[in-house]
Amino acid sequence: MDGSVYVFAHVQAKPGHEDALRAALLKLVKITQTEPGFVRYDLHEDTGNPGHFALYEIWRDQASLDLHGATPQMAAHGELTKHWVASVAVQTFRKIN
Repeated sequence: MDGSVYVFAHVQAKPGHEDALRAALLKLVKITQTEPGFVRYDLHEDTGNPGHFALYEIWRDQASLDLHGATPQMAAHGELTKHWVASVAVQTFRKIN
């Protein structure tokens, strides 16, 4: 086992805000890919439920993930999108095989 942290995040847009949230998430992905400890940050959209987004993230370690969560760009993203988001669910995992 390594110290990598795996994140599965689901974000549901409020009706009528799907396009704005999608654009903001795409921008966030590009910014995040430059952060220390970044390994992978993939954005997906549910084919049967437009506006339901899933992020699959891999971070080198918990400290890298913590740093990501405390960046100014994450704060700005949260402020920008707070009225567009219906729900967020985030789970973190460690790899065991």
